[in-house]
Amino acid sequence: MPSRRDETASLTHYHTLRQRILAGEIDSGARLYESSLTTDLGTSRTPIREALAMLERDGILKRERRGYRVHERSAQEILDYFDVRNALESASAEAAALRATELERAEMVAMLKAAAQEEDPVVRAGIHHEWHRALLRSSHNPALADFIDRAEVLISLKRKPWQNSVAGSGESQAEHQAVLDAVLAREPETARRLMAAHMSRARDYQLLLLTAR
Repeated sequence: MPSRRDETASLTHYHTLRQRILAGEIDSGARLYESSLTTDLGTSRTPIREALAMLERDGILKRERRGYRVHERSAQEILDYFDVRNALESASAEAAALRATELERAEMVAMLKAAAQEEDPVVRAGIHHEWHRALLRSSHNPALADFIDRAEVLISLKRKPWQNSVAGSGESQAEHQAVLDAVLAREPETARRLMAAHMSRARDYQLLLLTAR
């Protein structure tokens, strides 16, 4: 049975490896071995073994006869995860319209104003991504947050062309503003419908990239 010290080390190594994989520092399809990771991270086998097992449970790694492989999802799987994310993000918009606090509403307004004034497209896209996270927090539903995070992680395992997205575009600004207006007006059904349309467009854009020759 792992000691408390090993459990703490396992979580540390889990987060380290997870971040490396999602940042692309460890390529999709790459193999990971306990022996090399113990040397790389300067630790013993037990916490590494537990960290790898956690990443396997997350769907990030796939166990093989020897070691693990970063689980690169198929194009169809990614589209399926987009459909799941659409349902979850729409539910979060609906819940935010009902539960967002005055402070959370003001925060989301300020974020979209900042995005509208930002000229750097990368920074603007980052603000829009954080706006989605703020909307999710304002739903006050931890289960939604957990499942959306999982869907985002699995989508990100498909490295190309997923670096490209609709985030930060003028259309996204307008769509996010429409969702926020519904949230501010306490119109949950409208917020859900508008978010669903926004997420469908994001999915369609990625499908277009996937099928481009």
